[in-house]
Amino acid sequence: MKRLVITDMPLKGQNCRIMAQEENGRICSVHLEKLGQTRLLGSIHIGKVQKLLPNIKGAFVEIENHLPCYLPLIPQMDIIFTNRAKKSSELKTGDELLVQVTQEALKMKAPCLSSHLSFTGKYLVLTTGNCKLGVSGKITGKSKERLKSLLEQALPKDRDYGLIVRTNASEASEEEILLEWRQLLAEKDALLKKGSYSRPFTCLKKGESGLTDELKSLYWDEMEKIVTDLPEVHQQILSFVEQTEQAKGCSVSFYQDGLLPLYKLYRLEHGVQEALQEKIWLRSGGFLVMQQTEAFVSVDVNSGKNSSKKQPEEFYRKLNKEAAAEIARQIRLRNLYGIILIDFINMKASESREELLHLMREYVKTDPTKTIVVDVTALGIMELTRQKEKKSLQEQLQEVLEKTIP
Repeated sequence: MKRLVITDMPLKGQNCRIMAQEENGRICSVHLEKLGQTRLLGSIHIGKVQKLLPNIKGAFVEIENHLPCYLPLIPQMDIIFTNRAKKSSELKTGDELLVQVTQEALKMKAPCLSSHLSFTGKYLVLTTGNCKLGVSGKITGKSKERLKSLLEQALPKDRDYGLIVRTNASEASEEEILLEWRQLLAEKDALLKKGSYSRPFTCLKKGESGLTDELKSLYWDEMEKIVTDLPEVHQQILSFVEQTEQAKGCSVSFYQDGLLPLYKLYRLEHGVQEALQEKIWLRSGGFLVMQQTEAFVSVDVNSGKNSSKKQPEEFYRKLNKEAAAEIARQIRLRNLYGIILIDFINMKASESREELLHLMREYVKTDPTKTIVVDVTALGIMELTRQKEKKSLQEQLQEVLEKTIP
């Protein structure tokens, strides 16, 4: 079972908010944010096209505070214009349209936009731009059939939006799901109406707070306890749990101890610092070296000084299995994304190599962010890809440490 700890703490001279998930006494997921920070991700704006980039099939669009963002131009884009009737979907300089931030600025890249809007609830995501009904790949069997049948019967055939059923919906009641669908639909209609008479560069919907996003993404059947020492956060969590049937089995605790801060009790500062180190020791005496580059993340598995001379193949097999479990944890903990290349210790037996590949695929199934174990290359390097959703832990820390310019 897991627990979630939410608190404020000093980190390298700056105060920040930390949301850390713990499993079996070890931190498995961390989110850092600057105190008072507003999130751009998920926000919806009336943007204005500043420049078309036909060579790379994109456009620069300015949003609130004249922030330049990148909008990919895809075939059959569904665009909601606010300054002209939709005679065609062809975009022109000066056009004003509704856009949503789908990816925050990463490294030297501008924030990324989409003209297809998403409205996210606990169980459903309502989308403009297509009319498809999709179900999370983690919901299977009768549960998937039940949810799809429920919504196919409820949704009008002539709708101009789509729905995606989230993993959390598998344990929700039909009443909860249908109620949320109506709420998301009303939210979408109200936003489109507001957008029709608002000025360009207006922010129509702010991005959700890190807390709200974290609570919506939790697998509540695995969550045993949430602990915080922040009164306003405690009230928000209680309110969320009260409105979420699945969450009612989770204990919510308000920590009060003036002598020992919550972040020290759970050694969160140490956990963050450890997650930023390149070298990670394994219980067997081996270690990992994880390095982030512009192009990919490399992971090197080393046996250390503890290699067995009598049965080296069996020792390497056990070490690689231990390393696979730790690598899966570290990928999620550090929120690594893109291409991840793992150089395990070479094993002669093909059965051992196949076992390791299968094991890694099982480990990444528990990651809420889509992670794919592609294959093993001819050079024996295991290749993974992980979807970009949020900034890596290293990038989050850099953002926290940035000084606000007055």
